[in-house]
Amino acid sequence: MRARQIPSDRRFTATHSWVALAPGQNFSDFPLRAGVTDTALDDVEVVRLELPAVRSTIEAGAPCALVWSSARTAVTVYAPISGLVTMTNADAAENPQLVADDPFHSGWLFAVLPSPTSSAYGLLTPAQYATELSEAV
Repeated sequence: MRARQIPSDRRFTATHSWVALAPGQNFSDFPLRAGVTDTALDDVEVVRLELPAVRSTIEAGAPCALVWSSARTAVTVYAPISGLVTMTNADAAENPQLVADDPFHSGWLFAVLPSPTSSAYGLLTPAQYATELSEAV
């Protein structure tokens, strides 16, 4: 098992999804990339992704994607924020193992334009997420 990553430019959910933020901002007027943490995948071999459709609306905390492993089990990805899905990661769709190998960079899942009612309420800072992980052990 490799060391867990917790990038400082993300906000996290207790269900191990993340959203990337621009420096010094909570939300913005442009799409934000989102994905799932390496903790959620727990060193599995990822073989398939089911991503939300472009132009679909996702709701914070609701299931929005599935990451399928070679063991025929799926990890449910819960939306970190509400908004409009503007794109999905074509590279990850073609090579799903990117999600496990580099979940915070080349393995991002989709981009979401935050809805006007989206907020950071319920999202964890990197320090809070690290605390959450250490308490779960």
